[in-house]
Amino acid sequence: MDCPVCSGRDLLSSVAFEALPVLCSVLYSDAESSREAGAGRFGTTFCRSCGHVFNATFEEDRIGYTQSYDSSLGFSPRFAAFEGILAERLSATYGLEAKTIVDIGCGKGDFLKRLCAVSGASDGIGFDKSFEESRGEAVPGVRFVNDWFNDSYADVQPDFVTCRHVLEHIAEPVAFLRALRTHPGIQPKTVFYFEAPNALYTLRDLGIWDLIYEHVSYFTLPSLRKAFEAAGFEVLDTGTSFGEQYLYIEAKPGFNYSPALSSETGKIESLVRDFDNAYRDKIKRWRHYLATRDPGKIVVWGAGAKGVTFVNVVPGADRIGALVDVNPRKHGHFAPRTDTPVLSPEALRGQPIESIIIMNPLYHDEIAGAVAALGLTSEIIVA
Repeated sequence: MDCPVCSGRDLLSSVAFEALPVLCSVLYSDAESSREAGAGRFGTTFCRSCGHVFNATFEEDRIGYTQSYDSSLGFSPRFAAFEGILAERLSATYGLEAKTIVDIGCGKGDFLKRLCAVSGASDGIGFDKSFEESRGEAVPGVRFVNDWFNDSYADVQPDFVTCRHVLEHIAEPVAFLRALRTHPGIQPKTVFYFEAPNALYTLRDLGIWDLIYEHVSYFTLPSLRKAFEAAGFEVLDTGTSFGEQYLYIEAKPGFNYSPALSSETGKIESLVRDFDNAYRDKIKRWRHYLATRDPGKIVVWGAGAKGVTFVNVVPGADRIGALVDVNPRKHGHFAPRTDTPVLSPEALRGQPIESIIIMNPLYHDEIAGAVAALGLTSEIIVA
């Protein structure tokens, strides 16, 4: 597979996972079904030409998004606060009052509702095949379509488009972006806001639990700009957010080209070269940690992609007591391939939990507070 951003073939291979769950954000109602969940190979690959990181062994036809897919993070106060600040910023920057907003890949619709409520937008339309009707409170002027945004919706003419944590799932991101730019409803003044995981965080801070099969792409700032400019967009702004774990880009139809970013791609290549050994060292440390304790008295807090990856890739982690999550829709379900049960935080009350493994350091204070409120004295350790 050539680079999905620039079609480059000057590639560097790194960590390979032989059997990752095909979909981390789909949990199962029974243990047997979870054990039968599909798996795929992930071959971490770096493009020296544009600085992109991707899975060179990705097979698009193995992915299918339905209403059982749930990557919602809004039940966390920490994440909800982040989205609130983001909605305020976008509303103030782009004057979204009385405007039409389209959210592509809106998930369960929480962010679109928040953005429309904050901005006073006249219309909000969310597109996603995983959207479920009667999810939460309705917001005036906001509606959802259980479909992808395509040319059959030519009557939809957005002033502002949001697309968060979608692009990394797309096998051909430049073609996807170009199709959006040429959509019949897109106007020259339409502004786009995209957000995606930051590959630099994964490489630099060893966020290895972020490497999941359903993400074919891990963008760096150079590769994200390259993708948008190749698709015919003028880049308005870029940056990082959420503790530098995310990249964002704001753009509109048009053309501008960045100077060569060879110095940045060179630094990223150095991180990629070190990543394989650093990854193996981290896995080794966690394997030893679990081997020297009773795994039944250990839980992982977070039944999202990170937690599911942890229990699938660390030897012995499939024997831990449970995954814990604040999303009530996940309770009573099982993680793909390991049949690890998912519990509510309240289910831990009175249990002999010795260790709680946190998957994301940004949630440490929030989780520590919840643990204390449950009367637990468990060790809290960040993965």
